[in-house]
Amino acid sequence: MLWFSTLGTDSSYAAHLMPAMFVTALGLGMSFVPMTLGAVSGVAHQDTGMASALLNTAQQVGGALGLAALSTVSTSAADDRLPDAAANLYRAMGTKDFPLLAKAGEALTHGYTMAFVAAAVMFLAGLVVTFVAVDAGK
Repeated sequence: MLWFSTLGTDSSYAAHLMPAMFVTALGLGMSFVPMTLGAVSGVAHQDTGMASALLNTAQQVGGALGLAALSTVSTSAADDRLPDAAANLYRAMGTKDFPLLAKAGEALTHGYTMAFVAAAVMFLAGLVVTFVAVDAGK
């Protein structure tokens, strides 16, 4: 997420966005199986289905709530730079108002980068909670 937060209006897909997406995909792919094993390990045999269902529900609800929170951060940060930035971007594209187009693009990019920073902070908080709350000895 910190890598994504360094995006700028002049960033290219191949040089900046695609490598970060590959790292994210690799990390997510490597975490799902251990997360599932951690969620069902130590659970009584008859309760493993319920534990797995709880994990899947938490993933779905957490993803939806996270997206809602990060969208709010992004929109608020963009609107601080330029009120109604997304609408101004579309208006500028239609009227070919290039100064407004640049300003709206910068405002939206700022909003997205702030959302990625917020996501990185959430991941860091989750890491701290994991180290504090999870006892690997059990």
